[in-house]
Amino acid sequence: MVALAVVAVVLAFALLARRRSRRFRLAGGLALAGHLAFALVVLPLLPYTWDIGEFHGIATGLLRGAEANPFSSLDAFGTVQAVLYAMFGADPTTLSVVNGLLAVLMALPACYLARRLYDPLESTDGLLLAVLFLPFPFLFSSLPMRDALSTLLALTLLAVCVRAIADRRRWWALTAPPLWAMLFLLREELALLVLLGATGSLLVAGLQRVADREVTLASLALAGVPVGVAGFALFTRLFPVDALNSRLQYRIMGGAAYLGFERYGSWLDVLLAAPVRAIYFQFAPFPLHVDSAFDLVAVLSLPLLVVLATAAYLTLRRVEHDPVVAFPLLVVYLGGVVGYGLIDSNFGTTIRHRSVFVFLLAVFAAPALESWWRSLRLRVEEPLGQRRDRDEHQREAEELDAGA
Repeated sequence: MVALAVVAVVLAFALLARRRSRRFRLAGGLALAGHLAFALVVLPLLPYTWDIGEFHGIATGLLRGAEANPFSSLDAFGTVQAVLYAMFGADPTTLSVVNGLLAVLMALPACYLARRLYDPLESTDGLLLAVLFLPFPFLFSSLPMRDALSTLLALTLLAVCVRAIADRRRWWALTAPPLWAMLFLLREELALLVLLGATGSLLVAGLQRVADREVTLASLALAGVPVGVAGFALFTRLFPVDALNSRLQYRIMGGAAYLGFERYGSWLDVLLAAPVRAIYFQFAPFPLHVDSAFDLVAVLSLPLLVVLATAAYLTLRRVEHDPVVAFPLLVVYLGGVVGYGLIDSNFGTTIRHRSVFVFLLAVFAAPALESWWRSLRLRVEEPLGQRRDRDEHQREAEELDAGA
C-alpha cells in the first residue's frame, strides 16, 4: 500500500508541476525524490521517534471508531492521517510520503510572496532552492507528523491574504476562511498570527490610500503598535502566566531542554524574557548545548541561520519593497518567534516549530539568495563553457589537420 501512495504522490506532482517553470519541475522533482528516499529508507533507521507514535495511535484509534475531540489539534490532524490510512494503509510511512509532496509545494506560495514583496523581482530560483533544500526543514517536513501540512497552510494563507489585499483580487478572499479554519484546527497560534497580519495589512493599505503615498518603515512601525498591543492582549488571553509555566514544564521534558530553570512570576518577567527566548528559538542550539549526536548535527545549521537572518535584515533595509506585503509577513515572523520562543524549551520541538519562520526569513532575503545563486551558476558554468570552447577549437584544428 505504501507503493500505491508513492505512485499517487508522483502522479500528483507531475500534474501540479506541468504548468510550472522548468526550474521548479527539475528542482521539485529532485526534492520529492529526496523526500521519498528519506521516508522509505532513512526514516526506519532513525533512533529518534519524536511524536510519530502519538499521531499514529490517534489515527488508528479513529479508524477503529474512537470519537474525535473537535477542540483537539491532535485529533484534527489525526483525522487527516486516518483518511490517508484508509486510502493507503495504516503505516506512518504513508504519511511521510504524502508530506514529501506537501514540502515541495511550500515553494510555490513562498516564491509568490517574494515576487510580490519585491515587485518586480525577476527570478526566485535562489529562494526556490532554499525552500526545497534547507536541511532541517527538509528533514522535519518529511516526518509523519503535522508540520508539513501546517506550514503549507500557513504560507498558502499568507499568499491568499496578500493576493486579496495587495493585488485587490477580492474573490481570493473567499478561499481564506476555509484555509484559516484548517490552520486553526492544526495550530491555532499560527492562524491567529496570520489573522493579525492580515488585519495589519488592511490597516497599512488604508493608510496608503488616505495618504496617497507609500508608507515608510517608520510609519510601518507606528502601524505596528496597535497590532502589537492587540497581539499581546490576545496572547495573554490564550496563555495566562500559569498556563505559560505549565507549557514550559511540559516542553523541558526530554534530553534536549534549554533554559529549563526559567519560570514566569508575572507579565513583566514574560516581557523581560521575550528577547532572549526569541533568539534561542530562532538560532538554538548553540555550540555549548551539544550533548548528543542530534545536538551536534543541529548546531551545524547555526551559521546558515545567522547568514539567512542577516541577509533578510539587510535586504529589507536596502531593497525597495511593498509595505502592504511586508507588514503581515513581519507580524507573523516577529510574533511567531517571540510567541513560540516564550513557550518552547526543547531543541527538537524548537527546530520543528521554526521551519515556517525560517522560510519567511528566506522570503525576506529572496533578492540576496537570487544574487548568490546567479554568482554560483556563473562560477560553475564559466569553466564548463571554456572547456567546451577549447574542445570545439581542438576538434576544428584536428579537422583542418586531417583535411590538409
